[in-house]
Amino acid sequence: MMYNLPMTEPLRILAIYAHPDDELAAGGTLAKYAHAGADITLVCATRGEAATIYCSDCATPATLAAVRTTELACCCAQLGIQHLEWLDWPDGGVAEVPVDQAVAQIVPIVRRLRPHILLTHPVHGGYPHPDHIGVHERVLAAFHAGADAGYLPASGPAWAVPKLFTRAIPDSAFDALPGFREHRVHLNGRQLAFVADPPENLHCVIDTAAWVETRAAGWACHLSQHNPKGMFSNLPLDQQKLVYSREYFRLLAHHLAVTLPPHEALETGLEFAVNVEGQDHAG
Repeated sequence: MMYNLPMTEPLRILAIYAHPDDELAAGGTLAKYAHAGADITLVCATRGEAATIYCSDCATPATLAAVRTTELACCCAQLGIQHLEWLDWPDGGVAEVPVDQAVAQIVPIVRRLRPHILLTHPVHGGYPHPDHIGVHERVLAAFHAGADAGYLPASGPAWAVPKLFTRAIPDSAFDALPGFREHRVHLNGRQLAFVADPPENLHCVIDTAAWVETRAAGWACHLSQHNPKGMFSNLPLDQQKLVYSREYFRLLAHHLAVTLPPHEALETGLEFAVNVEGQDHAG
């Protein structure tokens, strides 16, 4: 069945990320679309309670989950994200959440919200954080299950999300920021490098130049995560504009009747969306 997006209907975006502050991977895009009138819901898988605390007096291990909950609410307000929900999975333990259990938790959200656009972590996590990769795997499985009328029919009518995007990092981003190629995220004794995506995975590029300062205001909310030695904690605004003026996305999967060429808007091609129960077109 074909459907056309009514002009009076707001674009619905659902973003699902692992931790508070991960939303900033698409921060400029979310701000741009929120202020253009899109209806945006952010679902955060964990409360970030296992993170390192980078402030002397803003949190303790006992209060960190509550602090990061407040920080993410602050960031949502800055970006213009209207709705914030939580899965309450364990920080650092997403991989321990059974996939079938996770999918059964996500699919009712998808069917209730009926998003046109779904955003999540890339297959490699951006950098190989196990929680990022775990969320990716579970969201992708839910994308397919949500379109299957035979899956959890009590959770609502099947909804085939038209477009599933993951954030991509072009190789040029590593050239734009000195030291980015060598930068490592330290996690449990591991040193994790960011991953560049090949040109063929850069399906959608969003001009976010006008939203760099809004994104910076969102990052300012995440005070507990401001590592004084972190590469991205204290970037001057001119460097932020250089790095964050465009955000790139891979169209990982879709329910469209056509294959799209590279495009510059998340909503491109929605007029070709096909809501077919139990069948999808992988991108």
